[in-house]
Amino acid sequence: MRIAALLVIGVAVGLLAGCFPQAPEPRGDVSLLRNPTVTMSATSRFDAGRFSGKWLRRAGFDDDWDLQDFEFVAPKAGSGGAWRETVLNNGARAQNLATVRLDIPGVFFLDYMGQRRMSQQVVVLWVDEGFRTAAISTRDGRSAVIVDRKASGGEDRIIAAKSVLEQNGFDLSKLQ
Repeated sequence: MRIAALLVIGVAVGLLAGCFPQAPEPRGDVSLLRNPTVTMSATSRFDAGRFSGKWLRRAGFDDDWDLQDFEFVAPKAGSGGAWRETVLNNGARAQNLATVRLDIPGVFFLDYMGQRRMSQQVVVLWVDEGFRTAAISTRDGRSAVIVDRKASGGEDRIIAAKSVLEQNGFDLSKLQ
């Protein structure tokens, strides 16, 4: 009797598991850049208005998001924001445009409107008090960059951003 009950429970659990959507197949081994067992955290300092403006890549990983620069336009009440990025695509510079939808503080969604990636969730891991330097990552941890308002200077902030990437599980030996 006990074996029959366990068999019925096992079959029921198996049937229920089939009712839930499966996670998408990963595009690669995220552990190459980041330890997925480390919890990723967004900065509580994020302010969309202060984050608005032009940002330049200062460091990043060899990943599929060859972000060179971007401009962030904060969403206003009743309308979405904008994201204009320059990426390297097979060595050539390409422009992509996305709309921005804020999620929780420090996290926003980019909708590329049918381009390269349909949508992407971005986490602002850290931004300095003056909103001059930031460390950002895709939510899945497959890509991350350190960005700054200027192409040089602020080495203390770059070091702080590297530290935050490391605290969020990224392998700094792969940072370029």
